Amino acid sequence: MDQLCALAGELLTNISAEGTIKDVRHVFQHIMNSADGKFVVVAENDATLCGYAYASYEWRAEFCGENMDIIALFVAPQWRSRGVGRALIASLLENARQRGVRRISAEVHPGNSAIEHTLELSGFNLERRTLWGLRL
Repeated sequence: MDQLCALAGELLTNISAEGTIKDVRHVFQHIMNSADGKFVVVAENDATLCGYAYASYEWRAEFCGENMDIIALFVAPQWRSRGVGRALIASLLENARQRGVRRISAEVHPGNSAIEHTLELSGFNLERRTLWGLRL
């Protein structure tokens, strides 16, 4: 859990997010202790965490059934360009296929060409949508 939280903390720093390591730990503990359609996959090498992906499921009539949203994908800098991101995406895709998921989506922060490239190599297509948000 400590390695996972440390990696997630790096991601938060990279995207200038408001969350803290404490928030990350709370989220991952919730995911691991509930069965509400959220899950994490990790990539390891010799007990060292190389990267992780976090996804959730929801039912959407728009796509005729269950949809997977890839919430986060992060690979430690020293493990980039070694296929770790693609392996994590492949694991998510396999999980989705086993569940009979109809559609998988991923939001990408502007300028993150590495994840865009990984998604494209994994068969994803760019969809033009506008994301709106409201912070409470």
